[in-house]
Amino acid sequence: MRTSAPARRQLAVRVGGAAWVLIALYFLAEVVTARAWPRPYRVRTSSVSNLGVTGCDGSAATRLSSPLHAVINSAFVLTGVLILVGAVCLRDFLPPGLLRRTALALFSIAAISAALTGFVPIDVDAHLHQVVATPTFVARNAAMIVVAVGLYKRWRAFTLWTGFCGLAGIVGMAAILLREGPFGITERLALYPFTLWVVTAGFSALRARAWLTSPETP
Repeated sequence: MRTSAPARRQLAVRVGGAAWVLIALYFLAEVVTARAWPRPYRVRTSSVSNLGVTGCDGSAATRLSSPLHAVINSAFVLTGVLILVGAVCLRDFLPPGLLRRTALALFSIAAISAALTGFVPIDVDAHLHQVVATPTFVARNAAMIVVAVGLYKRWRAFTLWTGFCGLAGIVGMAAILLREGPFGITERLALYPFTLWVVTAGFSALRARAWLTSPETP
């Protein structure tokens, strides 16, 4: 028997919402990887990328040692996959047209960039690592701003949260560019708001999935 359109939408929301909620596992991966360091990992000054170094040969690029680098590098890749799955499955929450296409494009860039950082650790090729990692900083924060605009008329409470996270991430990016504050903090300020946002967005989508079956939904 053919599944009805509302049923397919409900299934998509369940899959997409769950995918984004699972991104919370990234934080666990970071903590586990950091705690495995032979010397204390300093969140305040150390880059997230330092957790993914694969060697300990003492060179300038690999003066760090991360025994569980596979955990965080796998988390980068998994996060990218989950971002993309969630964005595709939850696209109907945004109005059709330019806003939806723009948001999907930005989520896709953020997802691919995040995943590639796991395949190109900083000690393997520092320049290429920076090239593949930079787009996610811009795309993930821009995506939240686009989503905030798209949701404003119908879901204003969540729009405020989305806009706040997007602006916080932009402040973090500005701090990195201006070299204001310890890098470990500014980098996380640029990255973490999005990670927190997608998790809350996943929960919110799961709770609001009936919204997609209303007659007003395009």
